[in-house]
Amino acid sequence: MKTEQEKLAWEKQAYGMSKAKLFSMLKDQVAGNEIMFAAGFLSDAQEVIGADLNLSNDGWVSPEQANQARQFINCAKAIIFDMLNKENA
Repeated sequence: MKTEQEKLAWEKQAYGMSKAKLFSMLKDQVAGNEIMFAAGFLSDAQEVIGADLNLSNDGWVSPEQANQARQFINCAKAIIFDMLNKENA
């Protein structure tokens, strides 16, 4: 079983923040329109890996930007899975 510190470390590498912070942001920002908030994270991921932000790398995405895109995608997935869990509860 993971300790709270281990869980928090995993969340930070997965989401770029704690899961509690992610859902606090969600609660503060959307009030019932969670799917649009998740879509915003997916749009951010697209932007980070898009050509405009990678011109200096000849179009190649840097490891840092790839990681940031991965974290944005994980945030969107966490929101979507939370919504599905609430629907099925």
